[in-house]
Amino acid sequence: MTRDNHEAAEFGAPPPSPELKRLQPLVGTWESEDHTLNSVLGPGVPVRSRETFSWLDGGYFLVQEYDVVFGDEPAQKGVNYWMYDAEQKRFRIIFFSNNGPYSDAGNRYSGEVADDNLTMVGPARFQYVLHDGMIKTSPDGTITIEWWLRDQAGAWQPWMTNTFTKESS
Repeated sequence: MTRDNHEAAEFGAPPPSPELKRLQPLVGTWESEDHTLNSVLGPGVPVRSRETFSWLDGGYFLVQEYDVVFGDEPAQKGVNYWMYDAEQKRFRIIFFSNNGPYSDAGNRYSGEVADDNLTMVGPARFQYVLHDGMIKTSPDGTITIEWWLRDQAGAWQPWMTNTFTKESS
């Protein structure tokens, strides 16, 4: 992060939440080539993704820019802003993309840490495994994310597993 959490923030604002340190392993550019499962969206398809994470100056927000291609569909491009709501004790994401206009239900995630996982719920559900309180990086340097979608009855069903490899700098 760009600011020491104990340092006084500019303009009298409190320092960024220490909870945000859990996200530090994401910083950098990552690529993934995986495959979705059959779901309410149709048959499984190959998925390719390139995602870049960086801290917005001040350290209050982690910015994620993404470019994802599902099968033969046009690329989905957008930006996510990760934050921590200390009052609610929840991580939050708000995102904007080329998939259509913004809506509260369609462009927000909320999540929490439990049982050594960070689980985010919004239009889909995704989960990172934690190690020593931070997003886990495997011995080979990869990060894995599990995804679920709701079926027609509203129950969460597995959708895909992404394994991201960090681009060398």
